[in-house]
Amino acid sequence: MKKIEIFWGADEEFETAITGLSNIFFLSDILNYLNKTEIKIDGTNPPPETPLDVENLIVHTDDYGGMKEWAILGFTNNILQNLKVTIKNVWLSNPPKKIYEDICRNYGKEIITEHHTDYPPVTIENLKTIADGFNEAVIGQSQVISQILSAVYALRNPNRKRPVTLLFLGDSGIGKTETAKYISQCIGKEMVRVQFSMQQTNSAYQYIFGAEHGEDSLARELIRRKSNVVLLDEFDKVSPAFYNAFYQMFDEGLFVDSNYSVDVSKCIIICTTNYQTAEEAEKNLGTPIFSRFSKVIRFLPISVEDKLIIAKKSYDSLMLQLDAEDKELVPHDTVLPAFENAIRKGMYPNIRMLRNDMEDALNFEILKARKIIL
Repeated sequence: MKKIEIFWGADEEFETAITGLSNIFFLSDILNYLNKTEIKIDGTNPPPETPLDVENLIVHTDDYGGMKEWAILGFTNNILQNLKVTIKNVWLSNPPKKIYEDICRNYGKEIITEHHTDYPPVTIENLKTIADGFNEAVIGQSQVISQILSAVYALRNPNRKRPVTLLFLGDSGIGKTETAKYISQCIGKEMVRVQFSMQQTNSAYQYIFGAEHGEDSLARELIRRKSNVVLLDEFDKVSPAFYNAFYQMFDEGLFVDSNYSVDVSKCIIICTTNYQTAEEAEKNLGTPIFSRFSKVIRFLPISVEDKLIIAKKSYDSLMLQLDAEDKELVPHDTVLPAFENAIRKGMYPNIRMLRNDMEDALNFEILKARKIIL
C-alpha cells in the first residue's frame, strides 16, 4: 500500500480529488471480484490465480451500504490486504467509524492523509448581506433579523466550541423556512434540510441514532454537508424521546451515532416549530432541549399589506417564466386582482399556498385562451 486518502465532508470535494486518476476500481468492482464463483472442472487443476492489480480504489460515501458486515468489520484484512487483489492507493469518502478505526490500527500515519471540507465561515460581509437583503427576501418578518444576527455573530469567536442553535416559532407558511434558506444563500452554500415530519415511523430511531451502516441517517447527511447551515424543519413533529440525541450536538458541537462522529461546532442549526410562544415550546419540547437553544425567535402572522406585496412579487416572478406567446394570452388585470381580492377577504393564512394557486390560475387562463379547455 502506497497511500490512503480519507476525505471528510462534502461529496463534491472528493469528486474533485479523484478526477483524472487512472486505473480506478470502485468498491463494488472489488466486492464482485472477491465474491465471484470459480467454475472447476473435475480432474483438472486450475492455474494459479494472479492478483487483480488495482492502482486506485475509490470508495464513495454511499458505497458502504453495499458491504456485508464481514467486510465492514475486517475491512483491511478482507478487502485491502486480500490475497486476490493488490491495491496501491485507496481513496475513501466519509468511512464509517468501524472502517476508519480498522485502517488506523493496521496502517501507519505516514501513508494516511485526512482531508476536511473547509466550510465558508461567517464573515462581517456575510452578516451585512443578510441584514441588507432580508426584508426583500422574506417579507413581513422584519422584527426577527436583528435577533438572528446577534445570535449568529457568536460564531465569530474563535474559542467557541458549540454551534448557534435557533428555535423558530410561528404558524406554517410565514417565512421560517425561507429565512433559513436565505441565510444559507448569503453564506454561500446549500444548507442541509431535514424534514422531521417524515420521521414518524419506526425508522426514525435508526435515522437519528444510527443502525445498519447501509441505512440513511442524520449523521451521514451532516458529515457530507456543503455548508454550516442546518435546518431541522418541523422539529416539533419528531417524538420528544429522540431529543436527547441532540444534547451533545447543541452543547459541544458533536453529533454521534453508531456509525459516525460529526463535528458541527461552527454550524448554524435552525429548528422550526408551529408553537406560538416560548412557554408552549418549552412545555411540549421539554426543558432539557429547550434550554439548549441559543435563541428562541417568534415569527408573527403576516399582515394583509405584506401579503399583497408577496402576491405581486409572486405574480411578476411567474410571468417572467412564461414565454412571449403565453404572456400575450394572459388577460390583463384578471389573475393578480383576483388573488389580491381573496387576500383582502382573509384567505391565504398560509402564504405558501399562494404561489401554487397563482401558477395554476395562470395556466388555466392560457389553456382557455388556446381553446384547449372551455
